[in-house]
Amino acid sequence: MYLLRTFNEFGHNINQIAKLNVISVGSAFKILKGLERDKIIIRKEISNASHYQLNFNNSETIKLCELLLLAEKRNLNGYAKVYADEVIGFKDAELIIIFGSVLKRKEFNDVDVLFITTKIKKVVDFCLEISKVRTKPVVPLIMKKEDLIRAIRQKKEAILGMIKEGIVLRGESIFMEVIKSVNS
Repeated sequence: MYLLRTFNEFGHNINQIAKLNVISVGSAFKILKGLERDKIIIRKEISNASHYQLNFNNSETIKLCELLLLAEKRNLNGYAKVYADEVIGFKDAELIIIFGSVLKRKEFNDVDVLFITTKIKKVVDFCLEISKVRTKPVVPLIMKKEDLIRAIRQKKEAILGMIKEGIVLRGESIFMEVIKSVNS
């Protein structure tokens, strides 16, 4: 998940991966070797260090990442799950991601949701209906897929934060298309 959600044109070295995943360098090395053997990741030698990236040209990598995204959604709980169950009912979006404070703490002011769609009015009306029933408003961020790709490439902090910590509620394959486009 770390390699999927963090962007670095050179990939990540073993020390970064170990530190950010709170594992030993030895454990990270074993895991990375296995993933490299299975062609899930690619190793690049830069100077005297190995850097690792996901292999987006391997269909198995894509499927594995989609399964990890589904597991993340299944593990939602509390208010995030309540709102996610409501929001996922919107059928006219290719990709829906819930993000922000609702995922991090019990006290939150609103529920932030990304919708990849062209049906702006439908999204706004849908979110207003949920907001009438629930105690906190649902605040939509509505984008087209190409706008999301552009925002990630431009390293817009808010969008990178959403990609890094948000939970994909619908459109795992579209999410993977976006990430693959950004990394190509």
